[in-house]
Amino acid sequence: MFGFVPAAPVFLWGLTALSVPVLIHLMHSPRARQIDFPSVRFLLACQKKATRRSRLKNIILLLLRMFLLALLAWGLSQPYREDEESHVLPDAAVSMVIVLDNSYSMGYVDKGTSRFERARAAAIGLVDTLKPGDEVAVVLMNEKADPCIKQLTTDLERVKKALRSVELSVVGTNADPAVREALRLVAKAGSAAAAAELAVPGAEGDEAEEIKEEVKDEEAQRRRRQEIHVLTDMQGYSWDAVVKSGFLKTVDTKATIFVSNFARPGSPNAYLTKATVTAGGPEESTVTAEIRAAGAGSPGNIITLNINGRNSTQEAFAVRPGQPVSVPLAARFAEAGTYRCILSLQDDGLAIDDRYHFTVEVGERSRVLVVDGDPSAVAHLSETFYLSMALNPGGDVEGEGASVIDAKVIRQSALRGENLDDLRCLILCNVGRVDGGDLARIENFLRKGGSVLIFCGGNTTATEYNAWQFLPITLTQPVGDPSKKKSFAIGDQRGNHKVFARGIDLRSARFFVCYGSNRFAVKDGGQVLASFAVGHPALVEAPFGQGKVMLFTSSCDLAWTNLPLRRAFLPWLYQVVYYLSNQDIEASAFKLKAPVKFQALAAQYKKMITVTDPEGKQVVLHPQIRGGYAEAEYAATEKPGLYQVSADAAFSHSGGFGVNLDVAKESVLDAASQEAITGAARSGLVRFIDAPGRSVVEEVKQSRERDELWPLLFKLALLIFVIESLFGNLSARARKAGGFTMPLFEVLKQRKPGVEQ
Repeated sequence: MFGFVPAAPVFLWGLTALSVPVLIHLMHSPRARQIDFPSVRFLLACQKKATRRSRLKNIILLLLRMFLLALLAWGLSQPYREDEESHVLPDAAVSMVIVLDNSYSMGYVDKGTSRFERARAAAIGLVDTLKPGDEVAVVLMNEKADPCIKQLTTDLERVKKALRSVELSVVGTNADPAVREALRLVAKAGSAAAAAELAVPGAEGDEAEEIKEEVKDEEAQRRRRQEIHVLTDMQGYSWDAVVKSGFLKTVDTKATIFVSNFARPGSPNAYLTKATVTAGGPEESTVTAEIRAAGAGSPGNIITLNINGRNSTQEAFAVRPGQPVSVPLAARFAEAGTYRCILSLQDDGLAIDDRYHFTVEVGERSRVLVVDGDPSAVAHLSETFYLSMALNPGGDVEGEGASVIDAKVIRQSALRGENLDDLRCLILCNVGRVDGGDLARIENFLRKGGSVLIFCGGNTTATEYNAWQFLPITLTQPVGDPSKKKSFAIGDQRGNHKVFARGIDLRSARFFVCYGSNRFAVKDGGQVLASFAVGHPALVEAPFGQGKVMLFTSSCDLAWTNLPLRRAFLPWLYQVVYYLSNQDIEASAFKLKAPVKFQALAAQYKKMITVTDPEGKQVVLHPQIRGGYAEAEYAATEKPGLYQVSADAAFSHSGGFGVNLDVAKESVLDAASQEAITGAARSGLVRFIDAPGRSVVEEVKQSRERDELWPLLFKLALLIFVIESLFGNLSARARKAGGFTMPLFEVLKQRKPGVEQ
């Protein structure tokens, strides 16, 4: 409901001037003259006709002049339109709460300026619109409501100084708590101004603050203009909680919520979500980065892998919104230890989510014992020549250390003298008969958690091998063509198994001979991982004790296959050895604010752990005994980046760890629906401002201006004055010419000749 209120009601006394035209009209009313004439009938008729015309003219002029005077008097009173429900005076003091979005998506740079910088400048501009006696508070909006100026204050310079010092956070956005806090603050409108005007003799410090907090001026609160300004980029998920709760429909407030959007539609953004590491050879490990996009996507970009401060690999990629891409990058993790890694994209508008930090833990070199069942004085004719060259390429490569696998090759006759306790994997290559003592040692090795890899060959005897309790499948006899005139290939392989990770494919290799077996003769718990096209199993795995046994039914040299000459041989062999040695390499990373747990055996509980965050701040942790383990927890993961750890190697994450943004929502820059927000609020409560398209400050200034009516009234008065002047002049000319003709009556007379004018 709206009402019209005069700003200068004294001029309404001018309405009394409406009596002046009436008096003049009465004073100048025509009177019939007495004329002595013998035949007066025709003269009386003419006199009546002239009197009627004059009376109509005078009444019209009277009404025009009265209307003109009324418009002048009403216009001089300066009327304006007032919202009768708000009772806010046009020049009322303002109680303002600024909600400034400082989530990391506000760091998006467009045309050289970030959204946050524009929003902060607008916030300072809003404060500049206030006058003495107005009050303001500031709430920062991210995952929670973070009061910057906790209470309404009239100290405008203090507020502007605080705004200039506000920085971007590294977290997402939730508008719900910030809007609720702003409504709570604006409900106290008028209290800060009243407290500032109140003189409290002898009250100082906390006592004065308490007195000011208790001051309430309900009338001032009712008459003050209450504004909440939300300066944000309308990030897609930020308003979900507000819309779902619907509290804006029931909130009791006289405030108006102005929502200023500082984002541009379709802003492109590519961001990293995760990284995985697949172990391979010394130069064959792969880091796979998952990249997503929002807005217009990233039609052309480059990703770089940095390992221990040095750029290792670069790859080009393209990504579209809603279609994540996985980009593999070759990596080399040769030595044992912790590798600190960073994946980075070419900077786009939002650079903060173009980095992903993680660590790769590589344990001590896996000790592998290779038993050669068919050695030769000529190196390349030895059964294990290609296998040993693949496992241990020999010495330093580019100064980065030797292979993570320490492979030792022995003859079968030397197996008796080897200690198997320190091994992770035992590889039997075309061995013949194994005596009972060595067989028992191998079985004990498996029961304790070791693993065995078996390659067949010319020395393999089915009856001998089938007697081994740990053999995963029953063998029959060799099949194929030893002359190598005919070959066969691997028909299928279990691509989801770790030994075939990174797309390793053995189907390009040709095989001439293999040991036959029946896939239905696999031991309990075993599985066929690959089969030849001729139907016989090629690679079989089965558990034994706490360890694993894997059987390859062809050879590891060139006697029965050309596999050692194929490109897939080295990465596949490494995958098998890593798998059997429990040497699987995985990337380790944590999300922002996720706790990191350090754990070791209880014997390590007296050893302190020092964690250094990306800004150099150190925290010392003291492990506690929990359930037989020494444990400590680091919870201050509030900054993305690489964290350094100084701790005993027995502790998990002793080499450091990476922390990354939670990009699941905030990096998706699609805007929230204005219609959904408006629909979840009371009518007229929320008002949107397209900040890039127009000035927020100018829009707010215009909203405070009263709806003045007096300019329209003066324009209408001028129009009436012109009409009155023209009508009066026409009347005067007609009187001098001997009569006055009304066009309307002339038309009526033509249509109805009998009508008397």
